[in-house]
Amino acid sequence: MKKLLMASCAIGIGSLLTGGAAFAQTAAPGSVTVHLNGRVNWYAGVESSSLDNVNGTKTATDSFYGYLRLYPGFDGVAANGLHYGASAQIRTSFAQSASASTLYVFQAYGYLGLPQLGQISFGQQNGPTVLFETGVSDAFNDGGWWGDLPVIVPGNAEPVYPWTDTGPNQTSDKFVYLSPTIGGLQMAFGFTPNQTASNYAPAVTSNAPGTVVTGGTPKNVTDLGGQYTNTIGPVALQVGADWQHAGQVGNTAVAGDGPSGYKAMDIFSGGAQATIAGITLSGNVVYGNFNEVSGYTFQLEPNGGKAALGWITGLQYTLGSWTVGGQYFVFDTTGDIPGGGDSAFINSDGLTLGQQHNAGVAVGATYTLVPGVSLFLDYDYGVRHQGGLDFSTDEAGADHNNTQAQLFGVGTQIQW
Repeated sequence: MKKLLMASCAIGIGSLLTGGAAFAQTAAPGSVTVHLNGRVNWYAGVESSSLDNVNGTKTATDSFYGYLRLYPGFDGVAANGLHYGASAQIRTSFAQSASASTLYVFQAYGYLGLPQLGQISFGQQNGPTVLFETGVSDAFNDGGWWGDLPVIVPGNAEPVYPWTDTGPNQTSDKFVYLSPTIGGLQMAFGFTPNQTASNYAPAVTSNAPGTVVTGGTPKNVTDLGGQYTNTIGPVALQVGADWQHAGQVGNTAVAGDGPSGYKAMDIFSGGAQATIAGITLSGNVVYGNFNEVSGYTFQLEPNGGKAALGWITGLQYTLGSWTVGGQYFVFDTTGDIPGGGDSAFINSDGLTLGQQHNAGVAVGATYTLVPGVSLFLDYDYGVRHQGGLDFSTDEAGADHNNTQAQLFGVGTQIQW
C-alpha cells in the first residue's frame, strides 16, 4: 500500500516541485487544471495465524477485501509564474455492510510555490518522512506487510511495520516547505503542532490529574528530511534521510496503572537503493526514542522502555510489464503497555517484562495488464513476541506471548 499511496499522492509542479496531491497536471501560465482521479482495489486471500481461534473468537481465514479512493483537486500557474492549487484524498471507511460505509477526508491541503524558491503547503498532508522515505522495497506487489492484504489477519498477529505512510505522518494538520531540486538534492521541513486533523481545535495540552495515559502524545513535531537522486553510469542511485523530534503533552501518572512518564521523541531514519538493468537492491534503518505497537501510528517511548530499532532489506526485478521481488524486516520496540491482567508480569515501570520483537518476510509480483490496471500476487509470513503480554487480550499474562501469521492472496488495482 505504501508505494501505491506514494504514487497516488505525488504532485508534479514542473520538474522541480513534488508534494502530496494526486495525479496533478502542469497547467500553462495563466490557466487552471482541475482533476478528479481515483482507484478501485480488490483482493482475495487466505490467512493462518495463532490468534485465529482463541478465547471463543474464531476468525474467517478466507476473505475478500476492497475499497475506493478519490483524488479531487486543481493546479494553477499564474502569469507571474506562481504555482498554486489544492488537493484532497477521500476514502471509504471500514464497515461490515455497504449501507454502513461512509466517505471521509483522509488528506486535504493547499500549496503555493515558485520553481526557483520551492513550495509551501498547509493542511492534512504527507510530511518529509513520507515524501523522502527511501529503500523500503515494497513495490513488487501491493506492499508486502504494509500492503492491503494483511488486513485479513487478526490485528494483534500482524507484525508491526515501522515504515508507515499513514497516521500522523500523513493525516495530521501540518506545514511543509519543499525546496527546489539542486544537483539532485531536495530538502523539506515540516511542523505539526498537534496530532489532529485540520478541522479540529483546540487540542488537549494536558491531562487531568488521575488520568491514565498509556501511549503518550507527541506535540510540536518538527520533521527535517532530504533525498539525493543521481545516475552514475548504468546505476540509478537514491539516498534519503529524515529526523523527527517532538515534545509531549503533559501527563499526570497514576502509580501502578502505567508508565511513570514518557521521553521526548526522536526518530532517525535513512535508506538507499540502487538500480541497474532492472534489478533494485535497497535497505533502510529507523532508530530512536519512540514506541510503535501497530502499523498505523507511533507513540512516545515510556520511561523504563528501550529505543526502537528497525531495519529492512529487499531485492526486486522489473522486466517489461512484470515486477517481482521480496523483502525482510526486523523491528524491536518497547511494545504494548498492558491494560490489566496478571501484575506478576508487569515491572516497576508499568511495562511487561520483555521488549516486543517483530519480523516479517514478503514475496510477490505485480503485472501491469494495461496502463492503469495492475494485478498482484502476494505471500507474507510474520512473527511477534513480547514476554509477559498476552496478544489475545492485550493484557499482562503468560499465554500467547508469541504469534505467527501467514497469508496468500491475489488482487487488482484499476486507476484513472
